[in-house]
Amino acid sequence: MKMRRRFEDVEDTLEWASGHLDRMPLLAPLAQGIRDGRAGRDAQRRRRERRTKRIARKARRIALTIVAAIVGTIVWGLAIGPIGVGTLLLLILATVAVCVALGIFPGEETIAPVKLATARPAVLPAQVDAWLDAKRRALPALAAPKVDAISAQLAALAPQLAKVPAGDPEALELNRLLGKHLPDLVDRFEQVPPAQRKQPLAPGGPTVERQLVDGLGLIEAELARVNERMAASDRDAFAVQGKFLESRYGKDGTI
Repeated sequence: MKMRRRFEDVEDTLEWASGHLDRMPLLAPLAQGIRDGRAGRDAQRRRRERRTKRIARKARRIALTIVAAIVGTIVWGLAIGPIGVGTLLLLILATVAVCVALGIFPGEETIAPVKLATARPAVLPAQVDAWLDAKRRALPALAAPKVDAISAQLAALAPQLAKVPAGDPEALELNRLLGKHLPDLVDRFEQVPPAQRKQPLAPGGPTVERQLVDGLGLIEAELARVNERMAASDRDAFAVQGKFLESRYGKDGTI
């Protein structure tokens, strides 16, 4: 608990430092580096949590399979009669085979982009984050900070989108951005031969990898704007509620 508290204190200090460094133009890149580092650590933590959940689900299925085999053997022995040694060995082998299969399959689920374009707002951030994480290995190291930044924006959006109905204009625009434009950008990058990705698109222009990073940066910036708009709406609603309470009950607590 103390270690966790100390880690949170360090993160808060870094956040405070990046905010102050942003005010100094010469040190702004350092502030961005601090934020990128925190986004990377947060993204890594979310990846660990997803892996832990997958392992837990598989472990639960394996445990249920073993329990079912034991209970089935006992019921067979009580209802029909003792089973032979050969049958018992076959049952054990079959149970082991099923457990191994459950441990291997299903593998990591890959979400099709077409599903992202129609996903409900409440599940869209988590699904996009999982899809982007699966694509991470195919992207250059140069893109890692932007991928982590998008992951951080998705995590911040998740609780806000949970309250948004499916037909909301903001939700529909996010479906287009995250379910079409983001997958299109990544898929078209993957179609470029690896040997040509470090080459400029035009003489003196950005490389394919740099254009990918710039595109991811535009998507991250748009998610930040959506986050700010939705947070501003919640802040305004909170301010209105505060003013109502003040007008209704008075500053001194009397009605």
